[in-house]
Amino acid sequence: MNQITIVDARMGRGKSSAAIRHINENRGKKRFLYITPFLDEVDRVCTQCDLEQSEGDTSSKSYELKLLLHRGENIAATHSLFYLMDNETINLIRERKYSLIIDESIRVVEKLSISDKDFDLILDHLADVGDDGYVTWRDPEYTGRFSVYKRIADTHSLYKLDHAFINLLNPDLLRAFREVHMLTYLFDGQYQKAYLDYFGFDYRVVGIETDDKGYKFSEHPDNPPPTNYRDLIHIVRIGKDNYIGKNRYDLSKTWFNGRGYDHPDMKALRANMRTFFRMQPHGSNSTRLWTCFKSAQYKLVDIKTGRFKNNFLQIRARATNAYREKTDLAYMANLFVDPNISKFFASKGISINSDKYALSEMVQWIWRSAIRDNKPISIFVPSKRMRTLLSRWVDESSRISTPCAEGGSDKGGEN
Repeated sequence: MNQITIVDARMGRGKSSAAIRHINENRGKKRFLYITPFLDEVDRVCTQCDLEQSEGDTSSKSYELKLLLHRGENIAATHSLFYLMDNETINLIRERKYSLIIDESIRVVEKLSISDKDFDLILDHLADVGDDGYVTWRDPEYTGRFSVYKRIADTHSLYKLDHAFINLLNPDLLRAFREVHMLTYLFDGQYQKAYLDYFGFDYRVVGIETDDKGYKFSEHPDNPPPTNYRDLIHIVRIGKDNYIGKNRYDLSKTWFNGRGYDHPDMKALRANMRTFFRMQPHGSNSTRLWTCFKSAQYKLVDIKTGRFKNNFLQIRARATNAYREKTDLAYMANLFVDPNISKFFASKGISINSDKYALSEMVQWIWRSAIRDNKPISIFVPSKRMRTLLSRWVDESSRISTPCAEGGSDKGGEN
C-alpha cells in the first residue's frame, strides 16, 4: 500500500469538505471507500460525490457491501460496517485497488468487557489462541451467546493479552488499500498513532488549506488561524469548598471504583453537578449533557428521582449529531490510558502520553454539543487535571498570551 496520510486539523477546519473535493477531483482515476461515524454524513457524501451505500440491517449491509466492492463502485459506509470486514472483503479491496478515507478516529484497539468465567469458557471450549496472540473460533457455524466474540475473531481482530481479550483492528485491512486518508484531530494523543507505530505503518501528517475552489488537503501540518474559544467555552468551577478533583487521580476509573453511592465524595460530586446545572441562567433539561465512566454512571444520578439520568452521554460517544443543541455540559471523569492497552503497545517500546490522550478524548466528547455550530457552552470539569488540560488547549487555540492561573475562562468560586 501507499503511505497513510493523517489529516490532523481542528473541528470545523473543513476536513470533510476537503475529502469530498478529493473524491470528486479523482473520480475515474481511483475507487473510493469513505467511512464516517454518521449515517447522515453517509447520505451527504453519497449525494455530493455520487457514491453508493448498502441498505438493510447489519448482516445484509455487510453482504451488500461486498457486492458493491465486487462491482468496483465508489462507496460510503459507517464505522460500524468497517469493523465487520472479513478476509473476503479485504481481498476485494486489494483486488479492486480501493482508496480509503476515514472521517473521525476509528476504534483501532479496545479492551473487551468479559467475566473471568466466560473468558475461561471461551478458551477452554470454543476458541484457540495462536502464538501471535490472535484468537480463532473452532466452529465456523457457531451461533451461541458468545457470537459477538466470534464475529470479532472472524475479522482477525480478537487478541488475548494476559487474562483479557482485546479487540485489535486487523492491520491487513488498512494494508489492503491503495492509499489511506485519516481525518482526525490531536493525533499525537490517540490510540491510532500507537497502533500505526506498532504495526510499522508509514504515515505523514498534513492539514487543511483553502484556495479559490474551497477546502483541500495541504502538503504540510495544519496551521489554523486563531479561534477565540474563550468566548465560546466557559469553564465553570463550583464553590470555594470544592476539594473533589484536586488530586491527580481524583475522578479516575479506579477512584470511582473505590467509592460507593453513599460515599461522602460521591454525595459532594452529585451536589456540585446539581449546583452547576441549576446555576445556568437559561438552563433546562433540554440544554444539559454530562458524562463519566459507564460503570460509575449510577453514582451521579439521584437514586430517588432519577434526576439527570436522561442527560447522560457515554464518554467515548462519536457517531451522533443528536446533542448539538446542548449548551450546559458536565465532564465528570479523569481519563488515563487503559493499562492493558498501554502494556500491549509497550511490548514494542511504544508509549502513549496520558495527558494528550485525555485531551483528545475530552475535546471529541465536547464537540458533540452546541460548540459544533460555534455556539457558546458552559462546562463543569471537577478534575483539576482535566480542567487544566482543557484550559491550556483553549488558550493555545486562541493564541492568548496571558492565560489565567489554570487557563481558560472561569466563572464561579475558587477551587
